Amino acid sequence: MTMKKAIDFHEDSNENSWIVTFADLVTLLLVFFILLFSISTIKEESFKETINSVKSALKRTGQGSNIGAGAGTKDEIDSNKVETGSVPTDSTDPSTETGDKQQAPTEDEKAIITTPFVIQPATRKESKEDRLKKQDMARAVKAINKLMSTAAGKDDSKVSPPKNDRIIINVRGDLFFNKGSAQFKREAMPIMDGIGNILRKNPVFNLNIGGHTDNVPISTNRYPSNWELSAIRATTVLRYFVRGGLSPERVTATGYGESTPLEPNDTKEQRVINRRIEFVLERTSP
Repeated sequence: MTMKKAIDFHEDSNENSWIVTFADLVTLLLVFFILLFSISTIKEESFKETINSVKSALKRTGQGSNIGAGAGTKDEIDSNKVETGSVPTDSTDPSTETGDKQQAPTEDEKAIITTPFVIQPATRKESKEDRLKKQDMARAVKAINKLMSTAAGKDDSKVSPPKNDRIIINVRGDLFFNKGSAQFKREAMPIMDGIGNILRKNPVFNLNIGGHTDNVPISTNRYPSNWELSAIRATTVLRYFVRGGLSPERVTATGYGESTPLEPNDTKEQRVINRRIEFVLERTSP
C-alpha cells in the first residue's frame, strides 16, 4: 500500500510539470509584446533602455527554466528585431521602416523641416496723414507739370520728382532776367502767377525761392559779386508773390550765387543751365 501511494505521487508530479513550462511560455510572450510596444517609437535612448531591460528579463527567465535558456542572447534578439521590422540602433538609413510601419519623410517634407523659419516683418499700415500727404503731393505735381508745359519751353524748366515732402522746379534765369540785371521780364509773369495759384489752392505748401548764377564774376556798384545779384533776384521774385496776395510767412528767398551749380560751368551751355531761379514747394504739417 505504501509503494502504491509513492507511485501515484510520482505520477501526479509528472502530470503537473507542464505548468512550469506554460508559465515560462507566458512570461516570454509577455516580454515579447512589451518589446514590440517599446520599440514602436523611434527614440533611440528609449529603445536602448528597453533592449537592456528585455535582456535582463530573458536572462533571468533562462536561468529558471530549460525553455528560456539562451533566449536572451544577442543572436536571438537580433532575430526578433528582423521579424518585427524594428530599426536596429546602429541603423543610419532613414528609409528603413519602424515597427509601426512609419513611412520615411519625403523630399518635400525634408525641405520643410530643414528650411529655417523666417519671420516676415509686419507691414506698416498707412496712416491717414500719409494718405493725405501723398494726395497733396500728387495734386501739386500734376498742376506744376501742366503749368510748365504751357508757360515755359521744353528745355527751359525741370520739375524734379517729389522727395522728402518737397517739389523742386528749376527755371532758366534768362527767362526771368537779362544778364547782370535783377529786373524780371514780363515773360516770367505767367510762371510766377501759375505758381501763386497753385500755392493758394494748396495751403499746406510753403515756397522757398533760390537765386543761382554761373561762375562768371560780376563787379558793379549795385552788385559787387554774384552773391548780391542772386539774392536780389530771389528777393524780387518774392516781392512779386507777396504783392499778389501770398502770405509773407509762406515764402522765403535765398541767394546762392555760384555755390550750387547743376553743371561744371565749363561751357556756355552749362553756364546757361546754372543761371536759374529755383522754386521749392515744401509740404508742411496741416
